[in-house]
Amino acid sequence: MFLSRVEVAWSHARNPYNLHRALWSLFPGEPRESRQSHADERAGFLFRVEEGKPGRAARLLVQSRKPPQAAGDSASVIGTRDFQPKPVAGQHLAFVLTANPVKTIADAQGRKKERGEPKKCRVPLISEDEQHAWLERKLAGAADLVAVEIHKNPPLFFHKSGTGKFVTVGYEGVLRVSDPAALCGCLENGVGPAKGFGCGLLLVRRI
Repeated sequence: MFLSRVEVAWSHARNPYNLHRALWSLFPGEPRESRQSHADERAGFLFRVEEGKPGRAARLLVQSRKPPQAAGDSASVIGTRDFQPKPVAGQHLAFVLTANPVKTIADAQGRKKERGEPKKCRVPLISEDEQHAWLERKLAGAADLVAVEIHKNPPLFFHKSGTGKFVTVGYEGVLRVSDPAALCGCLENGVGPAKGFGCGLLLVRRI
């Protein structure tokens, strides 16, 4: 894998949908995400916004299987390095994660799919206890949480046939590796939904 620092011009970064398109331009020929389940290997890339201020280029950290390529003026690559994680069972690692902790519930209006099955929708988990438990479930079998702080992030506003709002949560703490191979799967494939909005990239470092 590769870790890259990338800048995306404000004209694209101001709308999360356009920011995601700008990042795809750095990976010409890369197949789009086609997984049928989280057990399948992920295509494409993961990213997180490190710095984003109105009117200025956004700075991102991008993790990918192939190194990004410079492409026009929408996004530029500042630097790239090879990244081959080798966690060890019992090892303590510091981690950071931007995530979208949610749960799936039945549609409140009772709407149904074409086949008559009840529709379901995702709703955000609000309390810190629920958010903590969500991350424990996502890492179950791969790592145990030793310590974690949870931060509420400012909402993201996006435009796609109307204006919407999206809320993310920041996790920061220490985990203990229980299954190195399973943890590598979390690192490579990401954690949770909304990866197109900059969620899911789990970053770890030695302590």
